[in-house]
Parts: sequence; C-alpha cells; structure tokens
Amino acid sequence: MLKFIKDILLCFRTCFSRKASFGWFVTIIVGFMVRSDMLGITSVIRDLALKPALYNSMEHFFRADSWEWEDIFIAWARTLSSHAPLKRIAGRAVLVGDGVKRASDGRYMPCTKKMVQESESASKPSFIHGHLWGAVGISIGNASKIFCLPLSIQIHEGDGVISGWLGDESVSHVVQMLRDGFRAARYIGMSLFVLDRYFLTKPMLMEWEACSAQAPGLLHVITRAKRNCTAYEGPGPYKGRGRRPVHGPSVHLQDLFVTDSQSFQSARLQIYGVVRDVHFLSRTYLWGQGLYQPLQFVLVEYGQTQAILACTDLSMPAGDIIEAYACRFKIETMFREMKQQLGGFCYHFWSHAVPRLDRYRRKGSADPLAQVTDSRLQQRIIKTLKATEGYVMFSSIAMGIIQLLCLECQGDIQVSDLRYLRTPSHKVMSEASMMEYLRRNLFRFMGQQGDLTITKTIFSKQVSLETEDIDRFIS
Repeated sequence: MLKFIKDILLCFRTCFSRKASFGWFVTIIVGFMVRSDMLGITSVIRDLALKPALYNSMEHFFRADSWEWEDIFIAWARTLSSHAPLKRIAGRAVLVGDGVKRASDGRYMPCTKKMVQESESASKPSFIHGHLWGAVGISIGNASKIFCLPLSIQIHEGDGVISGWLGDESVSHVVQMLRDGFRAARYIGMSLFVLDRYFLTKPMLMEWEACSAQAPGLLHVITRAKRNCTAYEGPGPYKGRGRRPVHGPSVHLQDLFVTDSQSFQSARLQIYGVVRDVHFLSRTYLWGQGLYQPLQFVLVEYGQTQAILACTDLSMPAGDIIEAYACRFKIETMFREMKQQLGGFCYHFWSHAVPRLDRYRRKGSADPLAQVTDSRLQQRIIKTLKATEGYVMFSSIAMGIIQLLCLECQGDIQVSDLRYLRTPSHKVMSEASMMEYLRRNLFRFMGQQGDLTITKTIFSKQVSLETEDIDRFIS
C-alpha cells in the first residue's frame, strides 16, 4: 500500500523546482490522508508527529514560487489517465462538474463574497460570506463501486480583480466550469461532461461551440433541463419570401410525457447503482432564444420520477445519456467526504494586504481589491490565493489516492475489524474506513519499509524522542 502511494506521488516530482518543496508536498499529502481533525495544516504536524518548529516552513510552502497550480493539475490528470480505472460510456470518460460554497467569515481572505444560501432549514441564514468553488471530478471504479474522484477545484467568483492583475479574463461561473471541463479533457481524452440543470444556459452553449471548434468531438455536455423548458422544431422549407426561418413551432417538453406517451421506449438500465425499468423518449430540437442550438432531449420516466435530459451529441444513444447523468450525484458524495472526513475546505490563509471584509457592502459597488495598486501588496494577495487553491488541490489529490486505494484493496481488508459499521453494504471500502485503516497502520508500514522515499521524507521531519524524553513522558 505504501509503495502504491509512492508510485503516485513520484509522478509529481517534475512539478517542483526544488527537492525540499517536493518533500513538503509528499508530507502534506500523506498528512491529509491520515489527519484526525480539521484544524488547518497544524493537524499534519500532530498526526505525523512532525517537529513543531517546522510549522512556518510548511506554511511558507503553500506560497512558494517553486510550484504552480497548473503544473500540479496536469501531472494529476496524466497520472489518473494511466493509473485509475476510469468509467467509460460509449468509449468516453465521464467528467462531472458542480459548484460548492464554503462559508467563511475571514476578514482578510481574498475573493470572499456574499452569496445566497440555498437551504430549506430556517436555522440557516439566507446569505453567507465565503468562496464559490467550481469542481470537476472524474468517475472511476468497477461493477462494485463508483467514485467521483476530484480532478480540479478552483475559486470561480470573486477573483475578477486578481484575474486582471494576472492578465486573465474574468468570466462567469458557468463559462469557467465549461472551460475547466475542456481543460481536463485535453489530458484525459474524449469525455462526457455531466452537469446539473443550473448550467443549461446560452453562455455555456456559446462557449461550448467556441471550444468545440478548436477541438471537435473532444467534449460533449450532458445536463438536465427545467420542467418548464421550451424548445423549437427545425425551420420549415423556405417559401421564397421574406427572411429565412431560423426555427419552427415551439414545443413544451413537459407536455410530451402526456401527448407522446405511446412513443416511449422501455429498457432496463443501471441508475444510481440499481437496475431499473426506465421509459424514455429521444427527440432533437432547437434550444435557446436567439441561439437555437440543436440538442438531443431525452425524456426519462421511472417510478414516480420524470426528468428531461439534454445532450450536445445528437447521435448518442439515449440509454447511454441516462446512465451518464446518473453518475452526476456522485460529486455530491465527494463533497460530503471532503468536508466531513478529509477537511478539504478547512483552510485558514489570509493576508493583511487584503482590504478588510465589509459585510454590508452593497451589490454592484466596486470591489475593495481594486483599491490595491501597490505591486508588492498585489503579489502578497496573489500568493494568498495560490495558497488557498493549493490547499484544496492537495486535499483533492489526497482524496483521489484514498479512493484508488479503496479500489486497489478490494476484498483484502475486512472493514468490520477496523470500525463498527451498522450496515456494511459494499466489498469496496469507503473513504472514511480507508483513512481509519491508514491511521492505525501507517507508522507500522513505514517501519517495515524504511527505504522508501515517503518514509525517509517523513522521518526526516519527525520529532526524535531520546531515552530521557520517553522516561519523562512515562513518568
């Protein structure tokens, strides 16, 4: 198991210009995999028994110039394409994208913004301050278990001013999500990008057309349409007078469940891990007022559930579209495990160069970061943002390695011997069970394999207890 972790981490060696930086990268990833609390990077020092004096060096690593986020991402994507058992549908890898909000009241954290909190609980406020993260995951696994492995997670809103400092373009969350999907597909290969109905918008489809013109067939989008979705039939023949028609009569897709119920087909498909009898109808219509993009709409009905799916690939079988969209909910499970088990969003990076957070700033007012004109202060803010995104990226890598270990050790570890589970349902361990197993056995594995790079790196940073120290602790 330790050798498997070593082989994965060595794929990132070329991303670091200094050996010391790579040593900190290895230490932090292993520390995230066995951490027992979610109190920032100090948990790595406690759970790996590192020297407390190294805290400042570890904190400096996140802001160091010896590594770049883009290089880490490229190495991670290439490693997964060769080491991970990717789930493929119609010969394509299945990417899943979604956004997640992380509430934070940090007064000097960059890119903090006011956001609406979608919750039916009356105990939660309607608005929160924090960061909006855009995540792209990839489906991996086998017939026993499917995971959504985090591929890239970045801040998508609130960074417009910083993007201007770096010479980049500031775009919306929807457009940035699609660009992240195309960026991942360049290294993974031909892919399907599964999104929820929030992302079915004209800007997303316009960006998809622009990106597909440069890489035809590289990425197709599967999303869900709203219940009141209206599409258009194709334009009829030109009659020789006036402007040529761009679309035909409008169609209310929800009405097709009643009017075209006799045209539905039936099939047994695996949805959310269960084989179900599904009824579906596939039609091609134009969508988007003023855009009229041809999309394949699949009306799905099983049990009491009705859904309308949309796909940019007009020739893809409807059954494959349904099975691909069923993988979308796995990213919600991934978010839960990253928050509750790994602490992937428990970062605490800040800088006094960031203007103090104004919780009562009105919508539409100027971003306080625009007032920062000193280049040195701008660099400090950029490095703080880099540390924040780097923390979440390293947590994603640790999460991915844990999921790969769960699949690699299928059937070899008895979960009931580790921790009490009321209803163990899978042969494949969960992320929480694998982390518990690593906590109990990591130091034993390191003692048995002292010649590995991981072991030497961590041992060099650990506290060395002398005989008199041990006697003092015992007494």
